[in-house]
Amino acid sequence: MRLLILVFLVALASANGVQAATPINGPVALVTALYRTYAWEAVIAQPDLSSFELFEQPRNVLAQYFDGHLVELILQDRECAKSTHEVCRLDFMPLWSGQDPGATDLAIRQTGKAAIVSVQFRYPGNGELVKLTYQLSQTAAGWRISDIRGASFSLLSVLGSKR
Repeated sequence: MRLLILVFLVALASANGVQAATPINGPVALVTALYRTYAWEAVIAQPDLSSFELFEQPRNVLAQYFDGHLVELILQDRECAKSTHEVCRLDFMPLWSGQDPGATDLAIRQTGKAAIVSVQFRYPGNGELVKLTYQLSQTAAGWRISDIRGASFSLLSVLGSKR
């Protein structure tokens, strides 16, 4: 059983490495790649793979998806949590707009503006419709996420940005 878990973890880490080497063109492609890589959070409860969660990734992985400013804010929040041994600002999973990952009928769409991508899904347990807006910016490395907004949050605001 331990060997099976180890093989799974190596495969998951390898998949993340392969994903990183593939060029991502355009805002919808970037958000789609983000969900393809981290949607496992919504379906795998055991073994506990929390060290593979998006917001626990190293700087270079975060930089594949988020702009430099947002990467710094995420890392600052993580450092705060490590030093205080408590939750700091980020106490939920922005990709899922809540504490627990879960989605059905997930749709990722371009909006009328090139730098804004819409993500919509339903929570499996109660059927609640969740709508997220991803604000992206063009960087030297390509399109990167500069904010995620839900009905009651902006990731930048949660992390304390003065931007």
